[in-house]
Amino acid sequence: MKNTISCLLVILLFQTAGAQTPQPWEIGLGAGAAVYWGETNQIQFGKKIYSINPSLSIHGRKNLSNTLSLRANLTFTQLSGDDQHFTEPAWKKERGLSFSGNLYEASLLAEFYPIGMYSSPKRKSRSARKKRRAFTPFLTIGAGIHFARANVDWNEQQPNDYLNPTLANVDKGHTPKPDISIPFGLGGRFRAGEHFTIGFEALMTPTLGDYLDGISVAGSPDNNDGYLYAGLTGSYAFGNTQKKPRPESAQPQVAAKPAEPDRDNDGIPDIYDQCPDGPGTLQLFGCPDRDDDTVADRDDNCPDEKGHPSLNGCPDQDEDGIADKDDNCPDTKGTLEYRGCPPVDRDKDGVADAEDLCPDMKGHLRWKGCPDSDADGLPDNKDACPGIAGPERLKGCPDSDGDGIADKEDECPSLAGKPEKNGCPEALPPAPGVPFKAVYFGSTLDDWYNTSIVTLDEVVAILQADSRLEARLEGHTDDTGQEPANGLLSEKRAKRCRDYLITKGIDPKRLSYLGHGSNKPFVPNDSRANRQLNRRVEIHFLLK
Repeated sequence: MKNTISCLLVILLFQTAGAQTPQPWEIGLGAGAAVYWGETNQIQFGKKIYSINPSLSIHGRKNLSNTLSLRANLTFTQLSGDDQHFTEPAWKKERGLSFSGNLYEASLLAEFYPIGMYSSPKRKSRSARKKRRAFTPFLTIGAGIHFARANVDWNEQQPNDYLNPTLANVDKGHTPKPDISIPFGLGGRFRAGEHFTIGFEALMTPTLGDYLDGISVAGSPDNNDGYLYAGLTGSYAFGNTQKKPRPESAQPQVAAKPAEPDRDNDGIPDIYDQCPDGPGTLQLFGCPDRDDDTVADRDDNCPDEKGHPSLNGCPDQDEDGIADKDDNCPDTKGTLEYRGCPPVDRDKDGVADAEDLCPDMKGHLRWKGCPDSDADGLPDNKDACPGIAGPERLKGCPDSDGDGIADKEDECPSLAGKPEKNGCPEALPPAPGVPFKAVYFGSTLDDWYNTSIVTLDEVVAILQADSRLEARLEGHTDDTGQEPANGLLSEKRAKRCRDYLITKGIDPKRLSYLGHGSNKPFVPNDSRANRQLNRRVEIHFLLK
């Protein structure tokens, strides 16, 4: 981008060399408003604009010809942004970041006046040729150097699930430094006197950096920051280059200039050719374009696929403004917040279903939409016991007897044992001789059958009759759901039975529970009746 602008300015200067205007120099002031766009501020067409801040500038202008000027600008502006202004995605409001700061910028802009600043030179009246037009529009583009210092509120008063603290510390340690900006836009100027003009302009200023708001790697490091500006200017013109033309006989003879070298024979001299060793086009400053998408191959991220200039030459099949190579749903129109996927979010957790590993369970962005129901640091989709807290080394399952074997796999969860004995000691107490009981459920958590109360009361009677006995409650589901939801549901069913036994006076220390989800069916899940048999909690009795 910098090389392209530099080459454009050189060509414009070359084409206007020697041309002059009646008043070649101008100085002036400007005032307006600036709006930051980036990580903490959202600008959408037709919606309310937030974080509008004042801006001041001083400028000097050299009128190179009737249609071209160069303007040097010094600008001071305030910038700010706040996550609270986002309507989507919803998690940004919960993240709660904001910033405010100042920006100082020095820039050089080329201004092109399509209809000219002064009346047509074909007019015979010399005074008419010196007079400015009442109004003239212009287009502008340039480059600048800016320095920004932002004060960030990291919202650290409470736990922030949507901010990586390690990446945030990287941004906090960043030292502000100058960076490049590329302002461009349009405007117009009105004649207010022989030497004065009043103008308006609107500029869009993307930057080549990502620290206008002080946030980069902790936010969206792949998207650079920028700001919009709109304001008024006042300029004073001075100098006078009008001279009487010399008689034709007095004009000096100019020697013919030798032809400039052109190694690739594309008609563009090497001095202006950005690709002098490969034939190209004038529009691309001498560079080739294999896929004919008006993006030079050297700047084209997809040089063999015709794409959009705004996407660095890459195609966008669903036309959602996101290049197919970066689009997780290239055939379906989506949004940038959901990485090109449509904002379908059944569980309303801010993670699109296309990327949500648990689309029916409200979860966290850092775990790709999955929750951590037992708060043990493992998301439910990686937790073998999603509703019962346990260490990561045992896949989130508890180990009540501390023998290194998770209760879920331990046949003697209250007695320390050995792996080769499935968690039981070498010498086991005699079996109690009591068969296991089963409580059956409908399709949801709470709809156990009335006969279940009778079964649970029988369990109470067995435990009260022999104080040496413990009960192990194992929950199961049919195959109609998906993991990890089935695992969590089976644990909740087992816990509900355990809670009932506790209300009947059974010591909680004599009761353990776990869930198997749909992994251990009692019968095949091939009929409605069989699925009913698989929706159960088995109660097994063990000796202490």
